[in-house]
Amino acid sequence: MPALPIDLTPFGFTPTESRVYEVLLADGPGTGYAIARSAGLARANAYSALEGLVAKGAARQDDGQPKRFRPEPPQAVLARISSAQGQAIEELSRALDSFGAPASAAIVEIESPKAALQLLTHDIGRAERSVSLIAPAEAYPLLALVLRRAVAAQLSVSLYAQVQVSLPFARIEAIPGGFDWPGIPLVAIIDERTAVIASRDNSEVRGHWSMTPAFIAAARLAFDGLRGSA
Repeated sequence: MPALPIDLTPFGFTPTESRVYEVLLADGPGTGYAIARSAGLARANAYSALEGLVAKGAARQDDGQPKRFRPEPPQAVLARISSAQGQAIEELSRALDSFGAPASAAIVEIESPKAALQLLTHDIGRAERSVSLIAPAEAYPLLALVLRRAVAAQLSVSLYAQVQVSLPFARIEAIPGGFDWPGIPLVAIIDERTAVIASRDNSEVRGHWSMTPAFIAAARLAFDGLRGSA
C-alpha cells in the first residue's frame, strides 16, 4: 500500500516543510543539497524548510560538515503537535468560559482519531470529580499525562480497554469479550458533565460528544453494559 502524502500545514507548518519532512522520512538523513534534489526544490528553499522543521521539533541537525539533517520520529512529532494543540484549546476554553455562556445542548460529531484525542485530553484535563473511560488500548499512552493528573488528584477514575493495559500509575482492566459494538468501543463520562460515545474501526474513529443529560445517561448505560456491571 503506497504511503499517504503528509500534510502538516493545519498544524503551523508550511507546505514546503511538509514536503521536506516527507522526503526525510522516505529517504532518511541527508544533506540540504541531497534533500533539495529529492524534494525538487531550490537549495535555499530546502534549507529554509529544514531550519523551520528543526525549530518546530520535527527534524534535527547533526554535527559535522557538511550539515546533515534527520527527521524526528513521527510519534514524537505527533505528540508535540498534540501537546501544542491541547494547550491552545485549553487557553481558548478558559477565554470562552470567562464569558459565562450557558451550556450548549448540541451534539458534536467526532470524525477522526485526532478529534477524539483532543476532546478527551481537554475534558479529562479539566475533570474535578470523576473519569470513566473505555478506550482502545493504544489510546492510553497518548492520554497518560492527563490521566496521571486525574489519578494524582485522587479523582474517581475507572479505566477499561478491549485488552488489559498497564501504565506506571494505573491499571486498565479489560472489558468482557463478545460485546455488541461497531468496532472497538470508545465511551467516556467526565464529571457526569460531558460524554463521548464512539468507536474505532481500523484507523477511523466515529462518534459523538455532548453535554446533554440524556446523552450522558446513554453513555453511562453503555459504559456499565460494556464493562459487565449492568
